[in-house]
Amino acid sequence: MVTVSELVTWLEEYDVAEIELGTTDLRGLNWELCFASDLPRAIKTAQSIYSGEIIIMPELREITPPTFNTELRFPFIGWAAFARIAPLLSRRYKRMVAEANARIDRALDVILASEAEHILIVSHWALMLYMRKQLIKRGFTGPRMRMVENGKLHLFRDHEAEAVRRQRVRQKNT
Repeated sequence: MVTVSELVTWLEEYDVAEIELGTTDLRGLNWELCFASDLPRAIKTAQSIYSGEIIIMPELREITPPTFNTELRFPFIGWAAFARIAPLLSRRYKRMVAEANARIDRALDVILASEAEHILIVSHWALMLYMRKQLIKRGFTGPRMRMVENGKLHLFRDHEAEAVRRQRVRQKNT
């Protein structure tokens, strides 16, 4: 059971905490580019799984959770659920979500403008939920993400781009 201020403090400490090194199955793909949030945990995670240059993007930073002016105590998961419905209850939080979506959209414009076939993005749970929606709108397919596990790869495919690449290969070979 935590108050809003205790939750905010925990989140701030979490963002700068050390990571637990584990293993991430990168599915044997040749990752050509890596983009990461500018928060320390994301940078450390990216460095632990990717050996090339990492492009740091503040746009991939976690979405700021809504805060409420109350000393009520709720379970941690209760605050998470409340944060999910807050945009339905308040114009201010609806605006925060719209700003986060615009930020994600700008980031994806930059990321997807590259010619790389395999792009690794290291970001954060809430942002990834919104990013998934943006990717689906852009024609990608990928897994549903209810709870995101730290260090787990969620692979999204752009079938249209893959078809164009296959066509180019066929044209080169003929």
